[in-house]
Formats: sequence, C-alpha cells, structure tokens
Amino acid sequence: MRVIVQKFGGTSVATKEKLFIAAQRAVRAKREGYAPVVVVSAPGRKGDPYATDTLISLARDIDPQVSVEPRELDLLMTCGEIISIVLMAQSIKALSGYKTIALTGGQAGIYTDSNFGNARIIRIDPEPIWEALKNDYIPVVAGFQGVTEHFKLGGHGQITTLGRGGSDTTAGALAAALKAEACEIYTDVEGVMTADPRIVGNKARVLPSVTYEEVSEMAHLGAKVVHPRCVEIAMDHRIPVWVRKPESENPGTVIKERASDLPEKMFRFTGVTHLPYVAHLKVHVKHQDDLPEIETEIYRLLGEAGIVTYFVGKSKNLFEFAVVRDNLEKVQNLLDGLTIPVSINRHSRLYLLTMSPNSVAHRERKRMLEQIQPKLEIEDAPVEVATNCAIVSLVVLNTREVPGIMARILEAIVDASISILQVADAQHSVSCLVFEEDMVRTVNILHDKFELHLGVGEKLQTL
Repeated sequence: MRVIVQKFGGTSVATKEKLFIAAQRAVRAKREGYAPVVVVSAPGRKGDPYATDTLISLARDIDPQVSVEPRELDLLMTCGEIISIVLMAQSIKALSGYKTIALTGGQAGIYTDSNFGNARIIRIDPEPIWEALKNDYIPVVAGFQGVTEHFKLGGHGQITTLGRGGSDTTAGALAAALKAEACEIYTDVEGVMTADPRIVGNKARVLPSVTYEEVSEMAHLGAKVVHPRCVEIAMDHRIPVWVRKPESENPGTVIKERASDLPEKMFRFTGVTHLPYVAHLKVHVKHQDDLPEIETEIYRLLGEAGIVTYFVGKSKNLFEFAVVRDNLEKVQNLLDGLTIPVSINRHSRLYLLTMSPNSVAHRERKRMLEQIQPKLEIEDAPVEVATNCAIVSLVVLNTREVPGIMARILEAIVDASISILQVADAQHSVSCLVFEEDMVRTVNILHDKFELHLGVGEKLQTL
C-alpha cells in the first residue's frame, strides 16, 4: 500500500471553496493509486470564528483576571480541528463518493505526555488508520492533538495539544508511523522561498529542493513554512516532505536528504529568515570571577522553564542572551529579585539581580538582605533589557565552508548604517541581532547581497 500523508493548514480549509480545492488533492492522490491520509488544522486565522487564537480568546475574555487551566484550554483549542475533519471528510465524499472517516488525534492512535499546551508524542498506534485504509476509507485526522496514556486527574485519554505548528508535527509523525512514501504540507505559499515575499516582494524565489538541515535551520530562525519538529521526524525516517500550494500546479519544494554523490565541502546560500519581537538582555556582574556561577544558574533556570535563548555570549563583566518577546514576562518573573550565592577563592558573595535598580522594591529587598546577612557581601547584578529587537539570518548549507562570509554580511549591513547588536554563527546559518525598525531593510540587503533573487542560492558550490 502506497501511503501518502497530506496536511492542510488553516487557510486551506477556511472556506467551502478552499475545502473543495484541498479535498481535490486527496481525491487525485487516491485516483493515482495512493492511500492518502489527510491531516487538517483549525480553519482560518485569528479573528475567524473557529481559529485556535479565537477560541483561546473566548475563554480568556470571560474574566482576564482568572487564568484558564491548561487542561481546559487544550479541550477548547481542539474544537477547531474537530470541525475541520468533519467538513473535510464531507468535502471529499461530495467530490468523489469515496468513503471517509474523521478521526480525532486520540482516535487516530496518537498518545502524548501530559504537558498540556505543548505535549510531546510518546507513541503512535497506527492500527486505527491501517484498519481504515484496508477498508478503502480516506482517514481525515485532526492535527495538533493527541491523548494521554496516563493521567491521575480524570484518568487516561485526556486531550492534549502539541504546541504551535502541531499539525505539521502530526503529519510528520503519522508519515513515520505508517512508513509513508511522502508527506505533503499544503500552505499559502508556493514552496520554501528564499525570503518572505511580504518582506522582499517578487524577489523571493521558490527553492526546488532543500535539505532537511537547511529547512530545519530556516524554521528555527523564523520561517513559518514547516514546523522544525515535522522536519526532524521526516529526517529521522528519510521521508521526503513536499511544500506546496493547494490551488497551484507548480511542483513546490521537496525537502530531502543531501544526495550521497555530492562532495562534502559544498555550500550554497539558501535564504534569509527573520524573527521579529525579540528581547535582548545583558546581566552585569561586578567581579569577573563570579560570572561563570551566575551564568550557569541563570541558564539552568531558563532551561527548566522551557525558555529558548539566542545569541548567548559574554565579555569581561557581563553576559547576554536574547529571547522571543512572548517569553520576556517569564524571564522577568524568574530573574527580577533573584538572589544567587557565589563562592570563589574563599570569597562568599550574594548577587541580587534586578531589572529596576532604582525601584523602592529593590532597595528594600537589598536592605533586608543586609540586615539578615550583615557579614555577607551583597552585590547588585543589574539586568539591562532591550525589547525592540529582531533576528535576521542568512541560511547557508555548510556555513563554515564559505571563506569570508562573516565579513561580507557585516560589510553589507554596516554600509547601510544599520547597527548590529550581536552576531552568531551555526553550522548552517549566520545570524544578526538588529533593532526591529531595521529588520526589513536588513533582510532585503542580505537577499540582494547574495543574489538570491537571481537563483544563485539554488546553485551548489564547492571550494
């Protein structure tokens, strides 16, 4: 049986007309001899009646002062996908007469941990879907959701959600469990592009093919075409992923392994990504020798809280990092007023972190610590925060095989009188932290500098 998994995002199922276009893709696959398994997201985007963000707002608007329990929020958020699976199943039947069956994540055999709001898939029991396929049904599965195997309050089978981009994760995980020939991600763009067309206009080009590593890097650095978890699963199981537009006959982009016959020392300029709404933090420490202990403790706390950091760096008396702005409140709650004891070379000190060094609360906190520990040296560790930042990244297959790439990037940005707050490189990217007001210009500058609009990025190059 030639299984193919087809995932349709919210914009692809937002109206009756779009549902029929998407459904036609499943019908075509069936007529071509495939056994399609369809995965769908909640219909539309924020503001649409059943979009995920709209459903969240319904609960929070009851009383903004009363938090919604994660378990109950997950119950609510899965309603949009349930609507989509029924409507998609009906659309396929109306178009073709093929038998369909709508399945929630739990009914499809997707089991997760109990981390409501951001659950991880533990295992997939493919038997329910195999049974449907053997009986000539087209299964339509709700993306973004699963059920727990074990949970004390309420028993097993509690509904969970997989976090943002979870429908992509569902598609990738099902493709792996069913040993599918391919996973198709249908979205509102023609494929993986060299940059966001809303930023660079018609200069953006569709890449015919990219490697798992390239697109995963792009996804982590702001590109929203495919969720990185989906790509990681596909890479582990060597399943090609196609990114396409439902209504287009263009082939789109295939995400696959790098061909084995290509030389190791190979590179290409893939694209430029951007990640807006970033906060940059600097922690100042009086004594340089104390820096490692303070740094380790802070990163431990951030890690335990599930906060991803970017641009980790340090100099003589400070260390710095960036976080997405959505996480800034969490970071503030963790760090503001935090005390960290340090013992170096027989000296014992207590550092008091603060984001408001001149506040009454900070002065009182320090006064009380001095009274409690009169013999202990208490030092301020001010945390400087810039909230108006963005990350712009040039994604390059095998960055370290490109001589002088950092100089070329910095030269182009500095020549445009754009301030660079920090730079960082990885195996497949070079990233710059800039002010948010400069983000659009920086993306366009790098896109032009490396001639991605001419298709240069598509050409593999060797040293």
